[in-house]
Amino acid sequence: MHCPRCQTENRPQAKFCEECAAPLARTCAHCGAELSPTAKFCPECAHQVAAGRGAQARFASPESYTPRHLAEKILISKSALEGERKQVTVLFADVSGFTSLSERLDPEEVHALINRAFELMLTGVHRYEGTVNQFLGDGLMALFGAPIAHEDHAQRAAHAALDMQHALTGYRAELQQARGVDFRMRMGLNTGLVVVGAVGDNLRMDYTAVGDTTNTAARMQQLAEPGQIVVASATERLIAPYFELDPLGTFTVKNRAQPVAAYAIRQPKSHVSRLAARASQGLSPLVGRDEALAVLTQAFTAACTGRGQVVFVVGDAGIGKSRLVYEFRQRLGDGVTWLQGECVSFGQSSPFLPVIEVLKRIFGIEDRDPESGIAGKIDAGLEVVGDDAAALAPYLRYLLSVDPGDAGVATLDPMQRRGKIVDAVLRLAAARSRRRPLVVLFEDLHWIEVASEDFLKRLIESLPGMAVLLLLTHRPVYQPPFGDRTYFWRLPLQPVAQEDAVRIVRATLGAEDLPPDLARLIARKAEGNPFFIEEIGRTLVEQGAVRLEDGRLIAAASAATITVPDTVQDVLAARIDRLGEAQKRTVQTASVIGRQFALELLQRVSDVQDQLERSLAELTRIEMIYENVEGREREYLFRHALTQDVAYGSLLQAERRRLHARIGAAVEEAYPGRLEERTEELVFHFTRGEVWEKVVQYAREAAGRAAGLFIDARAVELYELALDALARLPDSPERTRTGIDLRLRMRAPLWRAGRLEPLFQRFKEAEGLAARLGETGSLDTIYSFLVQYHWAKGEHQRALEYGQRCLEMAEARNDLGLRVTGKFYMCWACEGLGRYREGVEHARDVIGALEGPGEAERFGLSGLPYSGVCAVASWCLAELGDFGGARELLRQGERVAVAADHLYSRTALAICHGYVLLHQGRPADAVAVLGPATKTCREKNFAGWLMLGLSPLGYASALLGQTVEAIPLAQEAIAAQEKTGAFVNRAYMHMTLARVYLEAGDLDRAEASARTGLEFADQHAERGWRGWNHWVLGEVAARRDPPDAARAEGQYQQAALVATELGMRPLAAHCHVGLAKLYGQLTNQRKAQEHLTVATTMFRSMEMPFWLERARAAIALMGGPV
Repeated sequence: MHCPRCQTENRPQAKFCEECAAPLARTCAHCGAELSPTAKFCPECAHQVAAGRGAQARFASPESYTPRHLAEKILISKSALEGERKQVTVLFADVSGFTSLSERLDPEEVHALINRAFELMLTGVHRYEGTVNQFLGDGLMALFGAPIAHEDHAQRAAHAALDMQHALTGYRAELQQARGVDFRMRMGLNTGLVVVGAVGDNLRMDYTAVGDTTNTAARMQQLAEPGQIVVASATERLIAPYFELDPLGTFTVKNRAQPVAAYAIRQPKSHVSRLAARASQGLSPLVGRDEALAVLTQAFTAACTGRGQVVFVVGDAGIGKSRLVYEFRQRLGDGVTWLQGECVSFGQSSPFLPVIEVLKRIFGIEDRDPESGIAGKIDAGLEVVGDDAAALAPYLRYLLSVDPGDAGVATLDPMQRRGKIVDAVLRLAAARSRRRPLVVLFEDLHWIEVASEDFLKRLIESLPGMAVLLLLTHRPVYQPPFGDRTYFWRLPLQPVAQEDAVRIVRATLGAEDLPPDLARLIARKAEGNPFFIEEIGRTLVEQGAVRLEDGRLIAAASAATITVPDTVQDVLAARIDRLGEAQKRTVQTASVIGRQFALELLQRVSDVQDQLERSLAELTRIEMIYENVEGREREYLFRHALTQDVAYGSLLQAERRRLHARIGAAVEEAYPGRLEERTEELVFHFTRGEVWEKVVQYAREAAGRAAGLFIDARAVELYELALDALARLPDSPERTRTGIDLRLRMRAPLWRAGRLEPLFQRFKEAEGLAARLGETGSLDTIYSFLVQYHWAKGEHQRALEYGQRCLEMAEARNDLGLRVTGKFYMCWACEGLGRYREGVEHARDVIGALEGPGEAERFGLSGLPYSGVCAVASWCLAELGDFGGARELLRQGERVAVAADHLYSRTALAICHGYVLLHQGRPADAVAVLGPATKTCREKNFAGWLMLGLSPLGYASALLGQTVEAIPLAQEAIAAQEKTGAFVNRAYMHMTLARVYLEAGDLDRAEASARTGLEFADQHAERGWRGWNHWVLGEVAARRDPPDAARAEGQYQQAALVATELGMRPLAAHCHVGLAKLYGQLTNQRKAQEHLTVATTMFRSMEMPFWLERARAAIALMGGPV
């Protein structure tokens, strides 16, 4: 049994609502017998039920009691309203003590006095354009905000409630005197969302409450004392500025986890009514921005001399950033080239989106241009750069999604290609700026994506030699990552002063003379935000409550009675609801397309195509949208983003899904040859339209593009989106193959992001799927990854096992790529285990296999395997003391990396070169190599190599006496690796940090770090690093005061044993030095001399003079033999 008052579902046999105690059964007014819901006559006494008595007659349908003018409004807007989400205020009212009243009076008397009360109450509801949706026996339910829309619906409901109580006061006195009846009503209000259903010709509106909107209103009514009006907190927030309220405390509401605060309305603070005026066409004047315009002019003047400038225009939404730069552009005139690109809210997966927009403007590219036409325009536009045009064209063509004309562009390393693209755009900009000054505007940086942000960094670095003014607008939430430079200007826009706000209001309303109290009211409500001021002014015009006579506003009431909406969202919602049906539907459909929408797309999806042109013309006239005359096709923009947001939010989710799906299909139909550049747009619409097969298709394409430009976080996000969409499709072998492919494609972006566990999980899933289908090619990729994964986790033996499996499969199928990728990480695994000679052998196998044409092949790895194995083998040879061999391998790897112009591989070689130099005892040379290499790692997000580079850079700096700078570097390496979940070489990093602490004289921290390093070495079987950590602990014990000789000797001997077993000659030499110093302290000169002689011989044979001299100096300081 459904309660008509509070919407609660009750048990079928219930006679009263379990939630609000409303009667659930109809009774005969003559005999009191219970009636069925459809009865026309009483089954007990045969009296006619619907005989004009009670609510069944006069109040049976809204059609019978709704005034004609309100009925016309409802009928005009009903089709536009159906299926919308609306914010409304619900009012419940019932008679206090209705049960006792029914017992005292005849049923017909009860109905008569209730009907009279309903008549009085209807007047109050209708006065404020609310609608009584149903009568509930002894009460009613009224809605404000639907089906007739009002932005101030909560205030109207409160006023209506007070009016009803006032009207009933006289009626109560009348009944008290005539019948001795104390007749009082209690009322409850709440504000919330409802989904509007059908509005019938009888004016009854079906609706579905979102959440507990009606339930909470019913609960407030139950809380009310007789004659009291109680509102929930959702309503209180909206009416508090206008009414005096008494807090009643908090109360529980069914199905709500948190209690709800309740308030009683006492009286309004002031009576208010509406005011409006006619508006003039065109933009309101730019006011309060003279200083900002002067700064822009000054910056432009400096830029024209060849000293590029950057101006950041910062402010909240609606504060006038775009309006300011528009005015500045008008003042510059035609003597400058103006280029601009906009960032969009869903553009995070659209690399270089604003840059592409700038290039299209430069080249004059239209969306309908064929590929050959686009290529021709690019070539023509590049004539300005002279002889370099042919070299730059392929990269700009690639960016603009046409055939680059050079097959090598597509096969380039993504980071390298990205750099070439940026270089090409910068050289084009520089060439054009030499002909005439450029103003380049990037709007809404708070929505910028990584690739464009990186481009801006490069552009900003290049500006000092270019005649370019770069304008960047953004909201305060965005923090520009460009540092601080002498040619930076910041323009934070503040709210306009009240006198300037008055000027805007006058221009908006087309009135020279504005009543001062009205001007102050609008300025106060708008809080100095020009957009708020303009929109509030336009709302007043459209309300029709004022008239314009000879340039003067004539108001129908004083400013004290004018209601100005509290929020711009309310203003815009009301403006949209007041549109005609076709215009409203056009705005809603366009809002789903986006802030900017092409006419062609709108035509393809509009439900009012026959009225579309007229609707757009009207929307343009009232300045809700405007036509973008600079667009490459006929397109429009919402004047303000909030208008789009409000229109979009009014649509039901099902309708949004339908429109998004239709828009995605329309994009495919409209731009069949240009879909590559629209993949993110297609992902956006098909995801929200839940067209899952299309989401898989386009998310995979967009993810590949993002990964190719090293925008790894977004690439992973898109791959995950594709997997989520795939899971919603029916199971099939093809779906499984696609799932395998998506997971395997996540390898590079997840690896570079250091997210090892999610990557491992995805590959294990792929392994199970591939095994099920017998996809051997996929299993090859999976096993080669598992070599890489287990090495990174420090599980070197398992890495070798998977590597051997890869080699066996490669041998069986003669698969060079699988052999190379398997061997590559087997080299690293051997290095981790201390099997240095074996690691070098694996490296030489790869070098031999790739010698010649294969040297530049990557086989899906981030770097060149040829250069990579040279790097790791040099590390192994350094541990063996073969520094000459290490340098030779580094030269071989560098030759290949330079020839391929592969920055990633060159950086890896530099890190290993720095380690070799440091190990040999050339700290200054090591810093000279490692400093720039780690800087590159930071700039390009080479996270793994950054960790490996920071540790030796820190120790080299410490050896040069820079311990204060060295400690944070060594600590950062460890912290960075801890975030990734990797463990490989963690023992080495702790050992290096311990050596830095030794140089700083902090023996306690050195010992703690070395012991941690020893634990990691033991856990991961990293025998080489185990030896080095023993050596550090020997140094700590020997340097104690007094020395802990026994412990020092034991640690040195354990380190020396490891060195002997693994052939680690440098470690062995350091152990001999340590023992020489120790025995010298113990006055055992014979042993000291023996160990020193061995160390000296070893250091000389390995060309390690730095360590030899340090050893001699230390022993001499102790008075020992040198």
